[in-house]
Amino acid sequence: MTSSPHIVVIGSGLAGYGVLRELRKLAPDARLTLVTQDDGHFYSKPALSTALAKGKMPDALITTPGEKMAAQLRIDLRAGRLVEAIDRQDKAVLTTGGPIFYDKLILALGADPVRPPIDGDAAHRALAVNNLDNYREFRERLPAGGRVLVMGGGLVGTEFANDLSAAGYRPVVVDMLLHPLAQLVPSGVGDRIRDALSTKGVEWHLGSKITAIHKTPSGVRAQLDSGMVIEAVAVLSAVGLRPHVELASEAGLETGRGIKVDQTGRTSDPDIYAIGDCAEYPQGLAAYVTPIMSAARAIAPSALGTPTNIHFPPLSVQVKTTAYPVVLLPAPIGVAGRWEEAANDERGLKYLFRDNDKNVRGYVFTQDYCQERMEMDRALGEQFAGEAA
Repeated sequence: MTSSPHIVVIGSGLAGYGVLRELRKLAPDARLTLVTQDDGHFYSKPALSTALAKGKMPDALITTPGEKMAAQLRIDLRAGRLVEAIDRQDKAVLTTGGPIFYDKLILALGADPVRPPIDGDAAHRALAVNNLDNYREFRERLPAGGRVLVMGGGLVGTEFANDLSAAGYRPVVVDMLLHPLAQLVPSGVGDRIRDALSTKGVEWHLGSKITAIHKTPSGVRAQLDSGMVIEAVAVLSAVGLRPHVELASEAGLETGRGIKVDQTGRTSDPDIYAIGDCAEYPQGLAAYVTPIMSAARAIAPSALGTPTNIHFPPLSVQVKTTAYPVVLLPAPIGVAGRWEEAANDERGLKYLFRDNDKNVRGYVFTQDYCQERMEMDRALGEQFAGEAA
């Protein structure tokens, strides 16, 4: 490879810009090109689920405009370009604005909202807020104080329910599982989250499924499998995200739940890497901010010719529910074990996930116990490092 490689990054989210920052630090003379179908503005995606209560208009969420990001990082920004295919033989990204040739390619494609099959003439009105344009459209649909149907009681759905209630709306959450955050926390914690948000005006229909959504003069009417009918002014879909793999799969790259990469972030093509929500690391999927930044610090030198392993710290998460503070480290997928209640008092709840060898592999802290997050992450980080050595 030449001393000044051309590296192309597809995707302008935290993963795309994160790896571009690391590349520029390491290679002041490298040719860096960013291809994105949007305008390339930089903003915090996690802020989308807290913006209503803070009274933030969509444009106020933009941290740095695309043109300024391009100038700061000295990159060639190709905004408004849809990537139609990857030509691995000629090493070219085929876009609506013509082909872009690369020495190395980094895929930061993100994830797409899951669309559950729902009947009715307004099923298409269920909006997933996964980017700034989605948030802008969602706000435009919301009359003050309206009743909002939230499909999904997982992390995103629960955070939006908290945000909507704090902003004066009346959220109604429907989920097939029996408590909020059911795939992340034990029922004892989920029940507390449900009760705390209920006092703030959130209505819950758990163990239920939406079967149809129909138009009404003032919004929509949703039919549940229980027979219940819910009227609302808008519908927010928060039933989950699926890694964007179609582009990689069509190019012949190995995919599973995400685009499969090795410990350096490299795909089955030695000249192509993947990062962020679209990537499936040897440990599995790793969304959220912390793993993205850890991956960027390793993928940048790897793409520049110095293979570097990604080392993930404990990937703990702060749930943005101001009505009931929660921090958690999810139990690792595929590891047998069980949740144990370690504390239940006026300070909050504390649960530890222990594997069959009694090692702590995950945790959930609430309220005042959230202050112990950093100490627990540090201890578990040392434990994981010892296991990896």
